Amino acid sequence: METRNKCLRGQIAALRGFLVSASPKDEPTLKLRFPNLAVLFVLWLRPLRLTSLRELAYTATLRRLSRLVRSVRLALYPARSLISGSLIRGSCAANFLLYVVLWLCFLPVQAQDDLNGLYQLAVTHNADYRAALANTEAEREELTKAKALFYPKVNLGLMRGRGVTDRTTQTNIGALNSNLNYELENYSFSVKQPLFNKETMAIYGGAKSYVSAQESLLEQENAKLILKLVSVYLETLYGQERVRLQQSKVDAVNQQLRQAEQRYQRGSGTVVEVSEAQSNLDVAKAEQIQAENDLLSNQQSLQILTGVSRPLSAELVVEGLNRFTGAEYPIERWLDLARQNHPELAAATLEVDVARKDIEKKQAGHYPTLDLVGVRSYSQNDSNNTLGSRFDTTTIALQMNVPLFAGGYVSANVRQSASRLTASEETMIAKSREIEFNVRKYYQSLQAQQQSISAYQQAVQSATVTLDGTQKGFLAGFKTNHEVLDAQQKLFSNRLLLTKAYYSLISDWVNLQFSSGLLSLEALNRVSQVFVSKK
Repeated sequence: METRNKCLRGQIAALRGFLVSASPKDEPTLKLRFPNLAVLFVLWLRPLRLTSLRELAYTATLRRLSRLVRSVRLALYPARSLISGSLIRGSCAANFLLYVVLWLCFLPVQAQDDLNGLYQLAVTHNADYRAALANTEAEREELTKAKALFYPKVNLGLMRGRGVTDRTTQTNIGALNSNLNYELENYSFSVKQPLFNKETMAIYGGAKSYVSAQESLLEQENAKLILKLVSVYLETLYGQERVRLQQSKVDAVNQQLRQAEQRYQRGSGTVVEVSEAQSNLDVAKAEQIQAENDLLSNQQSLQILTGVSRPLSAELVVEGLNRFTGAEYPIERWLDLARQNHPELAAATLEVDVARKDIEKKQAGHYPTLDLVGVRSYSQNDSNNTLGSRFDTTTIALQMNVPLFAGGYVSANVRQSASRLTASEETMIAKSREIEFNVRKYYQSLQAQQQSISAYQQAVQSATVTLDGTQKGFLAGFKTNHEVLDAQQKLFSNRLLLTKAYYSLISDWVNLQFSSGLLSLEALNRVSQVFVSKK
């Protein structure tokens, strides 16, 4: 888990400033990691000579080349924001030329609908993830604060001023009054080095577990961002396909209405057929309006997540769905992976460690503390009892404090922390059960979706044959308009259900990865590979 956290911190650092480094004057400068930008620019400009974009999905070599060029453009994307800050130094002509080259490289990044590109945008645009990143950065300081307890405490005290004292002294002849006006000085320099403090050691141990838990939760936030991105992406694509199918349905029903009207005008049809066709057309238009409204909502969700407000132009390669079976591991192996890798379960386990360290911290109230103390001080007239005296003192000593009785305060603290430990353990058990439930649910759903896809594919094929035969029978006078409309309705419904099953299969696979703690950029890239851009 520690290795994964380091990897995640490296990715975050790369996303926050991939091309920025500090100059000797603490000014950010642009350093490109690619030695020949012109070559990359030429590679980007050269069109891929493919007869069809689908060939890109089936040709392994060209697909790797496409991902390489795409990755380079994505890596250069953060530099665009640095141009406006005069970070590239040199002649005006050179700066302008480099700006144009970089801008042209960034242009396709903004126009692409690739999931990897949308992820890069989501990381920099999504406020929830950026807030989680900032909170984790803040919580990391808890470890620095805990380490500070082991270092010496150094204090310097300075005081200088004037004093006025009215003094009354009792003598044998009576009270003697005097007025004193004097200068006072007090300087001290002290060093205190803790030697033994059980509470400090418990605080440090708890801080280590706490920071590790926050790192795991940040990793979980990154996985949640990927999950949400894929979910919104699939919902948007499904919404677009739903609108397209609804438009096809409206066109088909409209055509059937015209045929029914023509038959009625020729005397071979009935007014009932025309009414049925008109009724189905009205319903289809209402369904189209609902589909367009749902699509608009999905596009707005994608815009909130990534800042992209345009329609997606990606197309699903159905043949690539065979990689989302979940059959690479049996269910028990998926459960083991979840127990080993799920960030929330790791964080819950670390929270139990934090609760144990808190008990040690509270028990430390019964233990003595030992410190090494060194003091160097100089004082003059610092009190009424030392007027007219100077003191120059150096002290080195071992200081021990032994608690004897606190009225039961420490014992109450220990019992309180013990109850919180029990609560943390129960929370960990509940989280483990929840994760196990989700793994089983999405694993079983994934298997069911594969069977549903096969059934829907057969249903679409059968409905297509049925509609073709019904339309021919209608033209020949053997079938009624109602039967044609019913066949059309079944075909479009089956097509929509098949499309939904395709996207549900991908969604279940991504959720299975998420529930197992394996959802990462590698899984995101795997999903991205089954989509190609439309012409």
